[in-house]
Amino acid sequence: MSKRVVIACGSGIATSTLAVHKFQNFCDENGIDVQITQCSYGETDAMLTGADLLLTTQKYDQEFPVPTEVCFAYITGIGEEELNQRLLKILKD
Repeated sequence: MSKRVVIACGSGIATSTLAVHKFQNFCDENGIDVQITQCSYGETDAMLTGADLLLTTQKYDQEFPVPTEVCFAYITGIGEEELNQRLLKILKD
C-alpha cells in the first residue's frame, strides 16, 4: 500500500525539490511505495488530509496530526543516514 508524504519548504519550490528527489531515491532503494506532494509552508495544513508523513526543510513550531520530521539533512547531506533510519521506522509501520 502506498504511503502519502507531504514535503514542505518556504516557497514550495526550491529546497523541497531537492528533498523530494533525495526522498524518492531513498524510497526506491528501500522498496517503499510513496505518493509525494510538494508544497509551501503556508499550504501545509490543507495538504495533510490522508497523509502518513510530513517532511519539512526547517524546524516548524507547530503540531501536526501526522508524524513530522525535519529533512534538512537531504539538503546538506549531514545526518542523512540517521534521518533515513527514522523514516524507515515510520514508513514500515
